[in-house]
Amino acid sequence: MSDESREALDPDAELMLQFKAGDLGAFEQLFSRHARSVVGFAFRFVRNREVAEELAQEIFLRVNDAAPTYHADAKFSTWLFRIATNVCLNEIRRPQYRAVHESLDTPSVGAPDAKPPEPVDAAGVAPDALLHRRAVSRALRGALGMLPEKQRVAFILNKYQELSYAEVAEVMRTSEKAVKSLIHRAKETLAELLRPSLQELL
Repeated sequence: MSDESREALDPDAELMLQFKAGDLGAFEQLFSRHARSVVGFAFRFVRNREVAEELAQEIFLRVNDAAPTYHADAKFSTWLFRIATNVCLNEIRRPQYRAVHESLDTPSVGAPDAKPPEPVDAAGVAPDALLHRRAVSRALRGALGMLPEKQRVAFILNKYQELSYAEVAEVMRTSEKAVKSLIHRAKETLAELLRPSLQELL
C-alpha cells in the first residue's frame, strides 16, 4: 500500500494493518477502543450481559483470525460490525436460544452501555420520571427482540452504534435505499409494539 493510501486510512484500519504485520500492541489498542461498544451491540440482541461479553470475545477472536486476509478497503468499524452482526445473528438463531433467553417481561439490569443513575437532586428529575424512563427502556429492549432480523440489525447499527445509512448498507451488504426502508419499518413496528406499554405507564 502506498504512503498516500495509508494517509487516507482511518486510524483503526491502520492499527489493524499493523496487527496484520505482527504488532500485538495494535490489536490491544483496537480491543480497548471497541470492546465496550461491541459488548453493547451484542447486549441489544441477547439482553444478557454475560452472554454479550462472551459474544464480544468471540467477535474479537474472529477479528484476530481474519487478520491475515484483512484489506483496508472499508472503515474498520464497518468491517468489525459486519463480523459482530454475523456472530450475534448466529447466536439468536440457535435452537437453544429461546429456551435460555430471558422473558421480555423480566427487567434487564447492568446493560454494559448504561450510565449509572444520576442523583435525583442533581439531575432535577423526579423519582417517578426516572422509573418511567427505565420502564420505557426495558420495554424498548424487549420490543427490539421482536423485530425481524434485518430491521433489528439496521436499527441498532444506526440508532445505537451511530453508523450512517451508507455504513449500515456496507455492513449489511445492501443499498442505502434498502437500509432507509428497513429503519423506517423498524420505527413503525417499535411504535406499534410499545404503544400498549406506554399506555400502561401513563
